[in-house]
Amino acid sequence: MDKYKIKIITGFRQDQHYTIDANEAHKAYYLFLHPTERGVFKNGVALRGDDIKQIDPDFHATMGWNPTHDLDDDDWNEIRGKNVDRKLREICAKAQEVAKLPNISRDILDAPLSENVKLLPEKPEQKQINEATKLLADKMKV
Repeated sequence: MDKYKIKIITGFRQDQHYTIDANEAHKAYYLFLHPTERGVFKNGVALRGDDIKQIDPDFHATMGWNPTHDLDDDDWNEIRGKNVDRKLREICAKAQEVAKLPNISRDILDAPLSENVKLLPEKPEQKQINEATKLLADKMKV
């Protein structure tokens, strides 16, 4: 998950956009949902929740492109072709779920998102898919 990046936007100027690793996305969403809280990210960015205006996937940093580069159709085709857009949307959705966990602790916020995803309750439809896959695998055993 370390190769994926998330952008935290605190203002309209370019110097008010901060890139963090996707493994810390849940911390950004937690701060966004709790405006009086403060947080420090591993890259040294320190923010108050109240300062966060927006959280977005950072396609430029994820793909290794210059932040001032204007994305064109070919760039979007490459992003979609590598499923970067889908993966970043999934990461953001999981990060939001972790940030909304009841009684979230500092230990959870400091742990990487890849570990915290295990704390999320399994959705009923996912449980059915997992059970069906297991049944199918059992039937196909030789």
